[in-house]
Amino acid sequence: MVHDRSLPSVASRSNASLRRASTALAALSFGLILNGCYGLGSDAAEYPDYSSSEVKKSLLSPELEERPSIGIDNDFVVSDDLCEGIDVHTETRPIAQDELGRFLARIGAPPVEVKARGNLYWFDFPGDDPDDGDLVRLRLAVLDTPEEAADELHQALLQHGPGWWGLRRGNLSILAPKASLGEAMAFAVRYKLPCWGALMVAGLDDVYVIPGPYTEM
Repeated sequence: MVHDRSLPSVASRSNASLRRASTALAALSFGLILNGCYGLGSDAAEYPDYSSSEVKKSLLSPELEERPSIGIDNDFVVSDDLCEGIDVHTETRPIAQDELGRFLARIGAPPVEVKARGNLYWFDFPGDDPDDGDLVRLRLAVLDTPEEAADELHQALLQHGPGWWGLRRGNLSILAPKASLGEAMAFAVRYKLPCWGALMVAGLDDVYVIPGPYTEM
C-alpha cells in the first residue's frame, strides 16, 4: 500500500496555504461527519462475511503476483479486472452525492440513501443479518473542492483511528465504519468501490492509500 503523503492529491502534504484556506469549511463538515458517526454504533458495524477467495482474486501484489497477503504491512493493489467494463476516468468536475447511488445502481447494488443534515448523506447497505437490522452505513460528505474532500477524509480517518477506512472521488469523501482490513477489502470489492473512488485506510498513526483502478493525483 502507499502512504498517503506520497500522493500530491492527499491533504497530508505540507501545504500550509491550502490548509489555511480550507480550515473553516473542513472544520464544519468534519464536525458533521463526527456527529453522524457517534451515537449510531458505527464503530461496531456487522460486516457481511464475504468469501475470502472472492476478495483475493481481485488483488495483486505490486509485482502483479496473484493472491497477496492482506495486511497493513503487506503491499497489495486492486486488480484492474475488478472494473472490467466500468469507466474509471479521474473525476474533474464538481459532483453531487447521487454520483455514488448511480454507480451502485449500474452494478446492480443500489443502497438506501438518506440525507442526514447539511452536506452529509448516509448510504445504508445490508449487514451480517439484515433481518435483525444489521447494516453497514457509509457517510458521504459533499465538499466544494477535491482538496477539501481529501483533507476531510484524511482528518476523519486520523481522528477515528485504526480500522476505519474510506473513499474519495473528486469533491466527495466517504467515511466507512471500523472493520478489519480483510472485512473492508471484502466489502469494497463486493460493491466495486475501488472502481468508483480512491480507497484509503487508517493505520496506527497515519493514513494509507490502497492503489486501485480509480486514482486521483
